This record gives sequence, structure tokens and C-alpha cells, in this order.
Amino acid sequence: MPYSTRLATSVHILLAIYHFENKEKVTSTFLANSIQTNPVIVRNLLGKLQKSGLVKVEAGIGGAHLTKQPEDLTLWDIFLAVEDPHKTIFKPHDDTNPNCEVGRVVHSVLDPHLNDIHNQFLQSLKAINLASLITDMDNKIAQN
Repeated sequence: MPYSTRLATSVHILLAIYHFENKEKVTSTFLANSIQTNPVIVRNLLGKLQKSGLVKVEAGIGGAHLTKQPEDLTLWDIFLAVEDPHKTIFKPHDDTNPNCEVGRVVHSVLDPHLNDIHNQFLQSLKAINLASLITDMDNKIAQN
């Protein structure tokens, strides 16, 4: 089962908007070139980000702009905009053998741990803001 790239791609979009919005017109085509993906994928994500109030997209010549300060925008906000927060990271298999000693108990043994991992993941998203990623990005760009 492949994992979604929507969160990572959306962070890329937001970092590029921040970095380029005063230098270039940040369009879906411009962003798609940076991400090396189809502009339709970028437009779909921009639509979700705009619906959540994280960006403003001006059709035509306007381009995309952040609507929040980077320190007020967390990975959790981005995740909520583009992913389903009720979906679990790990889906346990549904059909275990009730006649097997392991099959009977595997869910009661494993599921609490998987739930803890899922909850820790969601909490960690709240602890990282776009401003810290911008600082890291700027430092990496300066090194190159």
C-alpha cells in the first residue's frame, strides 16, 4: 500500500510560495516545475490549501500567496487541509483466524501500539511550524 505524498508535496508548495512570491509569479505551472509533477496535481492541492484558508490563489496573473504567518502554520494545519485525519497510518489485517492462538489475540496485542504510534504522529505534526522549515530551507540554500 503506497503512502500519500500530499503532505510532503503541500509543504513543498508552501515553502516555494514563501521563497518565491516576491521574486516570481508563483503559479501552478511554476510550482509543478519545482516539484516535477503535473500542474493539475498542484492545482488540486492548492485548492485544498485555499479551502482551508492557508493560501490565496489569484487566477490568471495573481499567483499563490500564504494567508498565515509561517510561525502560525503547522504541519498539522497542512495535514488537515490535504489528508483525512481519521485514516490510520497502519491498517491491521481484518481476517485473522479465530481458531489460531495468535490469530485470536493479535489485534488486542498490536492495535493499542499502532493507535499510540498514530496519535504520536498526529501530535508531532502540531509541534512543527512552517517557520522552522523555512529556517532549515534558508540554511540549506545558503550552503549550496
